[in-house]
Amino acid sequence: MTAAVNIGGREEATLVSIVFRSPMSPWGIFRFRREDGSTFEATGDFGQSVLYEEFILYGQRVPDIEGGDFLVSKFTSRPPRSPKAISGYLSELTGASRASTVKLVEHFGESTIDVLERSPDMIGDAEIPERDIERLVTGWKELRSDRLTLAKIEVKGIPLYKLSKLERYYGNDADLNQVIKTDPYALYMFFDDMPFPKAMALANQLGVSNQSESAIRGAVIAALRREAWLGHSVIEGKQLGQLVVKLLRVHPDVVRPLLAPAVAELRRLNLIHVDERRVQLKQLYEAEQKLFAHIDKWSSLNEEDLDLDLVPSEQMGLKMLKSMQLKPASAKQLLTGLSALLSECFSIVQCQTFEDQIFVAKALSLIFEAYGADAIITTYTLEMLTEASPRLGCSIPRMTYAELIGLDDETGIPLHRGTNPIEADAIVVLGADALGVEEMNYLMDAAPLDGRLYLLGCPRDLPSLSVGQPFADLLDYGQFKAFHSRFWGIPGTAKHEAQEQIWAGAVEPDLNDFDPTQPISWLECGIDELPAMIPTLLREVAAALEVNPLADIRIVAPSTSSKAVRAIQDAIIADFTGGSLPITFQGRQYHIGIPVVVRQQLNSTSCPAFSVYWPTEVSPTSLTLQSLTGAVAKLTPDDRIDVFDALVMTPKFVRGRRYELVILIALADQCGAINQELVSSLLNTSARSLIVAGEIRDLADGFAERQSSRTRSKLLNWVSEK
Repeated sequence: MTAAVNIGGREEATLVSIVFRSPMSPWGIFRFRREDGSTFEATGDFGQSVLYEEFILYGQRVPDIEGGDFLVSKFTSRPPRSPKAISGYLSELTGASRASTVKLVEHFGESTIDVLERSPDMIGDAEIPERDIERLVTGWKELRSDRLTLAKIEVKGIPLYKLSKLERYYGNDADLNQVIKTDPYALYMFFDDMPFPKAMALANQLGVSNQSESAIRGAVIAALRREAWLGHSVIEGKQLGQLVVKLLRVHPDVVRPLLAPAVAELRRLNLIHVDERRVQLKQLYEAEQKLFAHIDKWSSLNEEDLDLDLVPSEQMGLKMLKSMQLKPASAKQLLTGLSALLSECFSIVQCQTFEDQIFVAKALSLIFEAYGADAIITTYTLEMLTEASPRLGCSIPRMTYAELIGLDDETGIPLHRGTNPIEADAIVVLGADALGVEEMNYLMDAAPLDGRLYLLGCPRDLPSLSVGQPFADLLDYGQFKAFHSRFWGIPGTAKHEAQEQIWAGAVEPDLNDFDPTQPISWLECGIDELPAMIPTLLREVAAALEVNPLADIRIVAPSTSSKAVRAIQDAIIADFTGGSLPITFQGRQYHIGIPVVVRQQLNSTSCPAFSVYWPTEVSPTSLTLQSLTGAVAKLTPDDRIDVFDALVMTPKFVRGRRYELVILIALADQCGAINQELVSSLLNTSARSLIVAGEIRDLADGFAERQSSRTRSKLLNWVSEK
């Protein structure tokens, strides 16, 4: 099929056939396919091109009529980005069999080239022959070396995998040295391990001003990443312009004429997705689209098609649940709810408290064990797993989400996926409300379609640790059943009453009696007294409960940037380190024994992203961290980590965790951020009590009317459309 060439003498297409190649020169006749499926032939000097590469061709059609050949004057090419084309490309490039490259791409999908670049040891997971593994690894390394030599790279300190990724976007013939020097924001846009202020400083150093289109492009990505950090997957056009102005500290008149072309170029580079005036990072857009597909697929499954029937008769079920020691009426209620749940392949269970989640998981485990089902219980964080494991009291394997799906430390690519699913009859997820869009996507892709997947969580809690609130958003999706555990005979507790009061807006501080035996306790204290009071409170409460004050008690503030919160943190450090001086590593100060949060997943899958660690050895050349489970990570100055204070956490970092006690710092100028979601989430984070300390006298005023913490995403739009 032949279609008219694009106006302007420019074509974007994929090389699908070499009709003729001269044995004496680079000249040849090549056939290309456009995105719409139409094909055309082009002639010119194409060099050592490989089938299935993506080309941008410049030239003219001769004769200028339907079916005329396209005479190429210049071109640029790059490896394919479409998973469908990658297998053929790798086979042509490396000599590996097509069957092996197809299997490789089926296993790793769009992450295939990243695996070749950064974790070639993972290729064996695709179960392809050793000879083809060797051809793939060797062939790819040789290509990368040859291409980057041609690119005349002179910028030092940039890893090869980064240069190779830039080449895949800008083309094999691009002078990457010139690209980086004229558009230093490229390093920021394509990689998320550089802070935006550092990218601005580098650009200014190379003579690229904040008023350039390059700076606007960088600021657009920075704005989208900042909103994603806050949990939002999408930005409206007007808000995007305002954020760009703020980030670059320039006048709006500078941004207006450059914003549209900057956005257009980012779309061309496949870094963002634009729908009308809504802008998303392409990675998040694709994650949401995949999640939509997974939900549709799981919702269409039928329990009758499963090999294992786990729905017991009433008599048998009551015997299975006997160890729960419930009253007969409550036991029957619980069995009715569980039987309805087990009749579904996929479902969400809303729970008022984390204790309710453990209760439901324990009851399910009794049924799984009775039937000999191969089940797994998983949580997002180590803290949640540490509390749940002894309370479940079963033989069913329990592990973190990262361990369950087998996240690779280097690339973040999961070992388990649709082509290599987890082997289990049932997976029960505790704290599913802490999963973001990408985590939920990975989980649903890795779960076996011939098993059951149950998500337990609190839908009214704060946004996830990463992006979005899919657990809460999906409750309105009517294609699968959602249950509420409050109707399952779970015994009422003081914490249930406290949750109901929170959502009724009936929170009232008790200024006269501090009683940490209650689910919520109140401690009034002036802002100047907090730095002295909090360390004392930590020590005395920890001694009374026989717990670790820095591991089992967590302090939270709506914002940690205020002077008062920093004073509290400094006071705790001074009290618990004896005034010892900090040690600097990678430009950041550490104290032995003072906990930190690390954004990255470190050496073990048992330590997922955003885990809490304690520095045990610190020097300018090395850092040793120990996790809650005792896992050790040793870091060098070349290792990239994003570290945050854990003494006083923002609400984002406390999500999905469990502590004996949580202390919420209430400052008068931050009370507006203490809303129902925050108090409810922190109540579910504490095993014993949530202590609200500080300027609490007027905290209840307007409590129920405070702005919600819900995030912006396309998931809600998709659910409403469905």
